[in-house]
Amino acid sequence: MLKKIALGFILFLSLFLVVVAFLPSNYHVERSISIEASPSEIYPYIQDFKAWETWSPWAEADPNQTVTVSGEPGKPGHVQAWDGPVNGKGSMTIDSASPNAFVAMNLEFTDPQPMKATSKIELEAKGSQTTVIWHNEGELDYPVGRIFGLFLDSMIGQDFEKGLLKLKTLSEKK
Repeated sequence: MLKKIALGFILFLSLFLVVVAFLPSNYHVERSISIEASPSEIYPYIQDFKAWETWSPWAEADPNQTVTVSGEPGKPGHVQAWDGPVNGKGSMTIDSASPNAFVAMNLEFTDPQPMKATSKIELEAKGSQTTVIWHNEGELDYPVGRIFGLFLDSMIGQDFEKGLLKLKTLSEKK
């Protein structure tokens, strides 16, 4: 009887690992919003990590985290590092930027689960409005990361939506 249970468990685990191997090995999350403001009114909020505190969904989620910002805003090497009980520990660094057009960042999460990703916020002027597009993508480790990847779009996307709405409110106040 014990052998049958062990064999059943091994077969189940083997089948599970085979199915997980066919899950995507990377992810892409994207959200956008139209803001009644020019790119030059929005860009200061996205190019300076100190300004992120006013609209970032993660600042609100983890008010007890320690955040340090270094480097010149809007330039490669501008870094925000955080360490908190909710958001864990990590950093994001501007990789490239073009004033009033985009900011591209490298993200590194070190705790509780190590992970690297890239993120980009783009500004596209359309008349009196600007479409703000926020992307995030990265690779998923096998097998746990690939399972987790099934939920990333809804989890991260929800945070992006909150942040974009706050960014809209701030930008349209001017």
